[in-house]
Amino acid sequence: MRCVIIGNGSSGIHALLSIFRHAPQVEVILISDDEPFFYSRPEITQLIENPNATKSLEMPVPGEALRKVRFIHQRVEGFDLREGKVYLSDRTALTYDNMVLATGASPKPVRIIGVPRERIMTLRTARDARNIASLLRGATKPVILGGGLIGLKIAHTLTQMGFSPKVVVSSSQILSRTLDAGAALKIQGLFEAHGVTFHLGVTPKSADWDERKKSGTLITQRRAKIPFDILLVGKGVAPRIDLAQKAGLLIEKGGIAVSESMETSFPHHYAAGDCASIFNHEKGLYENRPIWPVAAESGRVAGEAVVGKLISTKHFSAPINRNAIPFFSVPIVSIGTVKGESLKESGFETPGGSVIRKFFLRDGKMVGAVLIGNITHAGLIFEAVRKEIRIRKIPDWLLQGAPELTNKTPFMEVLFS
Repeated sequence: MRCVIIGNGSSGIHALLSIFRHAPQVEVILISDDEPFFYSRPEITQLIENPNATKSLEMPVPGEALRKVRFIHQRVEGFDLREGKVYLSDRTALTYDNMVLATGASPKPVRIIGVPRERIMTLRTARDARNIASLLRGATKPVILGGGLIGLKIAHTLTQMGFSPKVVVSSSQILSRTLDAGAALKIQGLFEAHGVTFHLGVTPKSADWDERKKSGTLITQRRAKIPFDILLVGKGVAPRIDLAQKAGLLIEKGGIAVSESMETSFPHHYAAGDCASIFNHEKGLYENRPIWPVAAESGRVAGEAVVGKLISTKHFSAPINRNAIPFFSVPIVSIGTVKGESLKESGFETPGGSVIRKFFLRDGKMVGAVLIGNITHAGLIFEAVRKEIRIRKIPDWLLQGAPELTNKTPFMEVLFS
C-alpha cells in the first residue's frame, strides 16, 4: 500500500509517525514545497533572530522513519480522486492508494494603500522568517499588525533583538481569542515593561511612504499616525484548500470537510490540521481550529485511519482551545472557554501579580482556565475541561497551584463529584 501525504507541517508529520508506528511496511511519500526537512512552525520566530538556527526547530522523527519515507520537494499541481494520481510541478504523476492532505493554512493577506508590497511581510514558514530577518537588518521602526499569538511572538523576538516595536490591534485587547480581558491586561503590561507600545482598537487605513528614506507613517481609521519602516503581519490564517477544491472535495466552514476519523467526502482521502474542518457531532456542525494541538492530534488520527488501526474510541473529539507559551520567561497556559457572560470565575493572584490562576465554570462544570506564572496541574485541568466533569468546589491547592497534594487522595476524587 502506498500513502501520499501532502504537507510537512505538524499534521503531516504526525500522520507519518502514526502510519510508521502501526504499519511500518506501508510506503509513504511526503510531498512539500516548503523547507525540505521536518520543523516546528510555532518556533520559526527563532529564525528571525538567527536565520541559521534550523537545528533547534527540527521535529524529532525516528531515523528509521526518515530512511523509509520518500520526501519529494516539489509543488503539487493537483490530484485525481478516482484515478488515484497526484501531479507534481515537474509534470510527473504518482499513483497512490491513500492520501492525507496536510496542506495547512496561509496568512490572511493584508494590503494597505501607500505601503510598498515588499514592506508588508507575513510569517508562516521558515522562508518567511528568513526574509523578515533580512529586511530587519536595515530597519529601526518595525510595526506589527495583530495582537494574537503570532503577533506577540514576533514582538517578543524583536525585543530580544533590541527593537522597541509597536503593535497595532483592531480589538480592544491583546490575545482576544486566548485570554480573558484581565489576564490580557497583565500580559500587555509585561510586554510594555520590555519596550513594546500597543495601539488597541485601531485599524490601519493607509500610509504615507517616503521611498528615498525607506520609511513612512501608518495612518489609522482614528487618524493616529504611527511611524514605521517595516510592517509585520500576525493576523490569523486561512485554510489552504485550493487543491481539494480543484479535485472536487467537499468544503465546509472554509476548510476541507472531514469526519471524526479525518476522512473527506471521497473514500481513502483524509485531511488533517489547519486545512480541515472537523465535524462536531455534539454541535452538529463543522469546526476549523488552526492550532498546533489540533493539528498534531488530527494528523495522528488520519494516520491510524489510513492503516485501519483507528477504533471508535479513538475518533477525534470536539477540539478544545488550548495554548501554552512563555513570554519573557513567564509561562502562560489557556484552556477551553475563558470569555462569556454566563461564566462563573474563581481565581487566585499573588501580590504583585507574578502568578495568576483563573478557572471558569458554566453550570457547575469547569469549561476553561488561564494560568500565568504557575502552570501546575495544566494537564489535569485540560482533562477536566475535555471530559466536562462536574466540579464540587475548586480547592485552595488547585487555585494556588500547589506542587502536590498533602494527602494521597486521587486528584479526580478530591476535585470532582
